[in-house]
Amino acid sequence: MGLLIALIAVASYFFFFVKPPRPAGPGPVARLTGIEGNVRVKAAGAEAWTKGEPSRPLNTGDVVQTDHRSGAEIAFFTGNVVRVRPDSVVLISEGEAAVAEEATAWHVQSGQVNFDLKKDTEIVTSAARTRASANSSGNVNVTEDGGTGVKIFRGSAQVATRGGETVNLTDNQAVVVDPRGKAGPRIALPPTPSPTGPPAKAELRYVPPPQATTQLQWQGVQGAQTYRVVMDFNVRQADLLLSAALDRPGITATAHELQGLDPGSYFWRVAGVSKEGLEGEFSRISLFSVVRPSPEPSPAGGPALTVGAAAMQEGILHVRGRTDPGASVTVDGHEVKVLPDGSFSEFVRSTEKEFVVVRSTSAIGQFTEQKKAVTAY
Repeated sequence: MGLLIALIAVASYFFFFVKPPRPAGPGPVARLTGIEGNVRVKAAGAEAWTKGEPSRPLNTGDVVQTDHRSGAEIAFFTGNVVRVRPDSVVLISEGEAAVAEEATAWHVQSGQVNFDLKKDTEIVTSAARTRASANSSGNVNVTEDGGTGVKIFRGSAQVATRGGETVNLTDNQAVVVDPRGKAGPRIALPPTPSPTGPPAKAELRYVPPPQATTQLQWQGVQGAQTYRVVMDFNVRQADLLLSAALDRPGITATAHELQGLDPGSYFWRVAGVSKEGLEGEFSRISLFSVVRPSPEPSPAGGPALTVGAAAMQEGILHVRGRTDPGASVTVDGHEVKVLPDGSFSEFVRSTEKEFVVVRSTSAIGQFTEQKKAVTAY
């Protein structure tokens, strides 16, 4: 009898946590709606990875993988949205809905995701299965040792662990499940802070380092032992929390000084961190810009061009600057995105080099070039 019970328990575990996704249905269940950096997709049943592209449909059994400094947004046709953070792998897995398009489950194999739900869904890891309710938002993180952290910022969820425990979570609550499926206590997360300065959409005058460009300020929240501030160069990076411009944890005050910012746009947010070291929900994104007088046009009539920085790390070149609105910009022949105000701040893959050539070309074909020395991060 004891052996029979053990066999039933093992079979239940494999069915509950490790059952394979059902084969892809007649149509997709989701779509890639945001790409930042290097994102790959492996179709159900395929062996090869392909490049993730915006608007690509996703079926049950597809796998999405993000690299370092990369992220992806997945929109399910149910209205649920999943933002896949850097260094993560997510499998579109089988949900309980009878209609294929209603399958809203996903399996976080490594890394972490943030989610905003319109309908009930399942989030599966090797240590736990989370059933999150409609209109919930939160985060699931798979640690390097195979443990699972589940946070609910808004709404509710039930976490069933591999070890047979059940934990119910509501607003601003979290639980950490170890690799064996043992759940820790419920943890209260700090509420969401509110940015207070600089004012949203402020334009700040450029000042050279080491002078302070500005001071980020926010309202303190109860239960926050420290704060983490992250900042990015565009709104898509900020949505995916890439922290490309700044990632500063462990701040004990409710302000943080920034020095030597180059001209450009900056999107920042802040989160409170509990005494257990868990972050609460990040604040809304706040935007400010650093500006300086536009450079004089070149004598040849090409567009104005200022290159603020060119820095290299791990084969990724980061170039920032400003040109005339409407002009196009290339870095060593690689086209980069120019915002409507003429600013650009992009990451491009490049071999190690001492200099890069940045070219701005007007709509009528006139161009201006600058040779910029490359520094290390």
